[in-house]
Amino acid sequence: MYSVRKSVLLLQPLKFQAQVWKTALQSQQFEVIEEPAEINFSQLAGQRDAIERAKISLLLVDLGAQHLNAFDVCRWYHDHYPQLKLILTSGLRKKVLATERRLVQDQGAEDLFPGFQQDNILPAAIRRVRRILEILRYHPLAEQDLVDDLMTFYRHGAVPAHKLPTPTQMAFSTAKHSPVDFEDNPQTSTIILPERAYSVQSLPNPEAPPTIRQPPPLKKSKPSQFYLKASLVTLLLLMAGVWGWLRSPRPLQFSPNQGAANLALVPTFAEVSDVPNGLYNYGGSATWALIRPQVEAAIADTYPNLQLRYVETVKGTPGSGQGIKMLLDGKIDFTQSTRPLQDEEYAMAKERGFKLTQHTIGMDGIAVVVHPSLDLPGLTLSQLQQIYLGKISNWQELGGPDRDIVPFSRQSGDSGTADYFQDSVLKNAPFSDKVVPIYSTTDALRQLNRATGGIYFASAAEVLYQCIGKPIPLGLSADQLISPQQDTPTQNCPSIRNQPNLAAFRDGSYPITRPLYVIVKENRDREQLIGEAYTDMMLSEQGQQLLEQAGFVRIE
Repeated sequence: MYSVRKSVLLLQPLKFQAQVWKTALQSQQFEVIEEPAEINFSQLAGQRDAIERAKISLLLVDLGAQHLNAFDVCRWYHDHYPQLKLILTSGLRKKVLATERRLVQDQGAEDLFPGFQQDNILPAAIRRVRRILEILRYHPLAEQDLVDDLMTFYRHGAVPAHKLPTPTQMAFSTAKHSPVDFEDNPQTSTIILPERAYSVQSLPNPEAPPTIRQPPPLKKSKPSQFYLKASLVTLLLLMAGVWGWLRSPRPLQFSPNQGAANLALVPTFAEVSDVPNGLYNYGGSATWALIRPQVEAAIADTYPNLQLRYVETVKGTPGSGQGIKMLLDGKIDFTQSTRPLQDEEYAMAKERGFKLTQHTIGMDGIAVVVHPSLDLPGLTLSQLQQIYLGKISNWQELGGPDRDIVPFSRQSGDSGTADYFQDSVLKNAPFSDKVVPIYSTTDALRQLNRATGGIYFASAAEVLYQCIGKPIPLGLSADQLISPQQDTPTQNCPSIRNQPNLAAFRDGSYPITRPLYVIVKENRDREQLIGEAYTDMMLSEQGQQLLEQAGFVRIE
């Protein structure tokens, strides 16, 4: 199915946790390589050639069973395999604190996940595997494959029959976890705590007697003493910043970039923690224009002392790419996007002393529209590709009338939709010089209304609501054509809007869908504070409902 398979090296000594991870990852076409339960880092350090041959992209390391220290694991990782990605897990924990997760990320790991529990395997796996796919920039989550494989895992007795939940219970359960009766039942917390995050200790010696759970500290040399002092100063500054956060326990909140223990979304914007006051600027995706007014109004009702102002670029056309540029240049505080971050954008952020993080908050379908008079049953993705590459120039070649094809598109580089289309449909090939560049979807539809051979692509929610272009079904083959809208176009549009086919976007039967992102500047300053608060609001039940009402797919 995929041209390049990625491999994951699994260091999960807890049998049940390892089985869930292996099942979930293999459902997404990962090669999973398991190490023995007794993790021997000294042996693993000498396997560089084997790891390169196996095309391993990710180390998935559990801390709990061996009582490992996250700082030491990250230090070992940077010394031996910095080219790989590292995700830490704690199979003995039901949840981890946000402070713990942030400290682990500061030390170089991509994320920190708690253990899987019997009553939340499916929703937790969906979120965590989606996060891994985003980190590795592999492919979108094949959710149905994941569900099918995990249900098979259940049916083969991985969980006692009396505890087997229904799919609905697994997907939407928000009940508190009951104690589990596996041999890996958590007894105590074994992961790092903030006060231990910067301790300098050696990795466990695999040849030490079993009774020795923690090795002695490294002998302190002058450099290590200096590093420890600097680290302790950093820790004190960090703890001062989060002291208020630590004084009162936060409710469990869930986002695709967090290893949350269940699917419980906070109900409303009012339940989101750490929402700042003041004026903040943001920018980015034109597709998000459909929901900005509703979100801003809801935020203003809940937080009257918080003001959000959308800022358009002064160069180029508004869109995801321009928003990311403005965020990198310090002109806005966070941005919205319909495409993922690119390698050069991550690198530019690093050069400027901060980190960019993308958070998936929903999903969108891309609709293709033509002139209303064009009689065509639909297009395959291959045919659509040939049109925008300039290899098919007349509708007669596709069984339509004898009309020249006039393809329209927003500018790639500025528009996340155009970038996504070029990457996903054109396979990174450039647009043909026959493609007419336009400023916005409204501009494209005006021109489409005059050009009887015109064709244009945009967010289904955006383009269907304007009632001008005729949406056409798409598919991987001519016998699998799916319409981007529900039923047939209404004759009363715009008084009664055409509705996007959210069910087909959600189950993957429609062939062109993409995530919606909030992109946050992680700089431990006001930009990070508002970016994370906005993300949490969009991931609340209220935010997800607003997304769905605007014609987008909610993430759960």
